[in-house]
Amino acid sequence: MSSSGLLTKLLDYVIEQSKDIDPRGFKLAGTDGFLRTSGDLRGLPGVDLDLKVEGDHVWLRVARLETQNPPAIPPDLKDLLVVEHNPTGKPPRLNDAALERHIATLMEGQPELTAQGLADSEKASVQAGVERYSMLWQTWAEVEKPRWQAIRLYGELFSLKQQMELEDTAKPQELVCGIGVASWKMSFEERAKKVEFDYQYPVLTQSLELAIDDRTLAIEVRPRATGPRMEFDAFAACQLQSAAAVERAVKEELERSSDRPLNPFDPGSFEHALRSVAGNIDRNGKYIEGHVGLPPAGPSLLVTDLWVLHSRPRSNNFLHEDIERLKARLKEGAEIPEGPLALVTAPSDEKVSYDAVSFRGLAGGASGGSDKPKELFFPLPYNHEQVTIVEQLERSDGVAVQGPPGTGKTHTIANIICHYLANGKKILVTSKGEKALELLQEKIPEEVRPLTVALLSGDRQGMQQFQASIEAIIHHVSQMNPDVVASQIKANLSDIDRAHEAMQRIDRRIDEIAMTQLSDIEVDGVTMRAQKMAELVIDGEKTFSWFDDSLSLDAESAPPLVADEVGALREARRNLGPDIEYVPSKLPSSASLLTVDDVRRLHTVMLNIASLQEAEAKGTLLPLRATTEDVYEHARAMLPQVDAAMTLVWCVTNNAT
Repeated sequence: MSSSGLLTKLLDYVIEQSKDIDPRGFKLAGTDGFLRTSGDLRGLPGVDLDLKVEGDHVWLRVARLETQNPPAIPPDLKDLLVVEHNPTGKPPRLNDAALERHIATLMEGQPELTAQGLADSEKASVQAGVERYSMLWQTWAEVEKPRWQAIRLYGELFSLKQQMELEDTAKPQELVCGIGVASWKMSFEERAKKVEFDYQYPVLTQSLELAIDDRTLAIEVRPRATGPRMEFDAFAACQLQSAAAVERAVKEELERSSDRPLNPFDPGSFEHALRSVAGNIDRNGKYIEGHVGLPPAGPSLLVTDLWVLHSRPRSNNFLHEDIERLKARLKEGAEIPEGPLALVTAPSDEKVSYDAVSFRGLAGGASGGSDKPKELFFPLPYNHEQVTIVEQLERSDGVAVQGPPGTGKTHTIANIICHYLANGKKILVTSKGEKALELLQEKIPEEVRPLTVALLSGDRQGMQQFQASIEAIIHHVSQMNPDVVASQIKANLSDIDRAHEAMQRIDRRIDEIAMTQLSDIEVDGVTMRAQKMAELVIDGEKTFSWFDDSLSLDAESAPPLVADEVGALREARRNLGPDIEYVPSKLPSSASLLTVDDVRRLHTVMLNIASLQEAEAKGTLLPLRATTEDVYEHARAMLPQVDAAMTLVWCVTNNAT
C-alpha cells in the first residue's frame, strides 16, 4: 500500500479512537449547562439581537445592568412593612408583631372604648397604606423582572466565559448556537438490549465566541470563523441507514450556498437544510415554522425553526473536520511532508549516521563537531539540554520534548524561537489555550517581541491583533535603511567574535583553576582530591582550632616522626594501658632508697595504723581525732586537769623515790 493510503488509514484510526457517542446525551431539556431559546432572549432590557456594523456581526449583546430598588416605603409604614428587593419574591406584607406594638403604644393611657376605636381606625389606615404600597411594588416588580432576567443572563454568560478560558479544566466547555431543534422518540442497541430515549437536539450548530466590550463591559456573542456542523452523531449511533447520505447531501448544499452563511436571523440560510433532514431521515418527519419552546419527543421526527444558545462539553469535531480535509488533500495527491511521512515509512535496516553539529557560546568551548561552529542565539539562560534540542532539530524533521509543569518548557521554547528568528526562519506556535501563549510571549525579550504576531482571544480580537502586528512590522521595515542595518550587523558580528574570544579566555582560566583545585595531591603518603582535603580541614576546625601554627605541605612542616615510628608509639601506648600516667614520673636512685630495717619499721607502723582504723570503725576504739568544735572545747577544759594529774603523779613518783 502507498504511503498516502497508509496515512489515510492512520487518520481513520484516529477518528475512530476519538469517538465516544452516547445518543441519550442529545437532549436539551434538563441540561445542567447554559441554555436559552430564542424566545427567552427577546424582549429583555439591555439585550440586543442581530447587530450588524461594518466588518462585524454581533448575534447577541447583553448590557451590564444594575438592579433598581423597590419604591420607597412611606414613613408611617417603614417599621410595619416587610419588603423584599427581589421582584420574584413575596409581595409586601405586614409585620404583625410590630403592628401590635404600635397599636399598644397608641392605646396606652386611653379609656377602653376610646382605645378600641383608635385601634380599629389605625388598623384600617395601615391596611389601606399597605394596599397602596403593594400596588406600587407590584408595578415595580413587573418592570424589574425582565431586568433581573437580563442580569442573570449576563452573570451566566460571564461565568461561562471564564470557564471556557480555563484550559486546564477537566471538562472544557464551548458555546454554540443550535438551529433547527428537532425531537423524536428513538432507540438503539446496547449490550444486545433495546434502549429507548427521547431525542431533543438542534440539527445544525455554529460555534460561538464570547467577548466583553472594554468600554461598556457588555458581553457580545459572535460566530466563530468556522463552518456549521451537522449534528448527526445520534442518528449514526442509532444506525439509521439514511443518516450518512442525508448528512452528506446537507453538507454539500450548505457548501454551495457558502455566500449566504448560516444565520439564525436569516431563515433562508438554513430552512432548506432543515426541510431536507425532516423529509429524508423519517418518512413521517415534519418541519414546523414559528415553533415556541422546546418541542417534546413524539413517535415521528419533528424539526422546528427554533434556535437556542447552549453550552456543552467541548467536542473534538474540529479534529474530525481537519482530518477530513487532510484526507481530501491526500486523495488529490498532495505531497506528504517528511515528518508525517516518517509515521508510515518502515524503518531502515541501515545504521543512520549524522554529522556532528557544533555551536559556540557554550561553557567549555563548542558543543562538538569538526566543522566551523555555528552561532547559538539564545537570549535567556540555557543549559546543554536546550542545546541538544536545537542539535536534534538541525538534523531531523521533529523533536518531541516532554516534561511536567515547572521544568522550563516555556523558557526553552522562547530560546528556540529567538534562535530561529535570528537565523531568518519562520515559526508557528500553537497551544490549546490562550494562557500558555500569553506566558510564552512574555518570555520573548522586548527587542524581539515586535516580530511575534499573536492570534489570541476571539476571532475578531485575534484578527485585530494580527493586523496591528503586521502594520507595526511593515512600518518598522519601511523605516529601515539597508546600508545602515548591514553596517550594524557587521559591527554586531565583530562584537560577537570578540565576546567569544573573551569567553574562551575565561573558560581556559576556569579550567586551570579547576585542574589545580580538583587534581590529586598526596598527604602523608595518601592520595586524595583537594576537595576532600578541604573537607577534612573544615570538619576538623573545631577539634584542632587550638593549633594556630601556619602549616603547609612543604618539608619543614612535615611531621617529626615517620610512619613506622608513629606505629611503634601507638603500639606502646596500647601496651601501657592505664599505666601510661606514670610515664612522666622519675624513679629514685638506688642510693636514695630506705634500708631494709627502715622499710620493716615503716611496714609495721602502716599495719598498726590499719588495725587502729579498723578498731575505730568497729566502735571498740574512740576516734583518734575529731574535727568538731565541741570536742575542741572539751579538750581545752580537760587540759588543766591533765596538767594537775601529771604534777600529782610526778610528786608521788619523786616522794616514793
